[in-house]
Amino acid sequence: MTPEDLVSGGEIGRRLGVSRERVRQWAADPKYGFPDALGRIGASKVWLWADVLAWSRGRQARASTKDAPQEG
Repeated sequence: MTPEDLVSGGEIGRRLGVSRERVRQWAADPKYGFPDALGRIGASKVWLWADVLAWSRGRQARASTKDAPQEG
């Protein structure tokens, strides 16, 4: 594991193009299925970037499926 593997809410927001507040909302509400924080560094929660990236890609895939034309 390298330091780049651990990300704070602010860094997640920068990498995903959303606000830190939006990341906080995802993390706080179980309905989003956001990964659990790995722990804390000082006052900040930290996550494994690989977990967050997999979660994000899964959300994108589900959103694409909902928008796809239905066959039948």
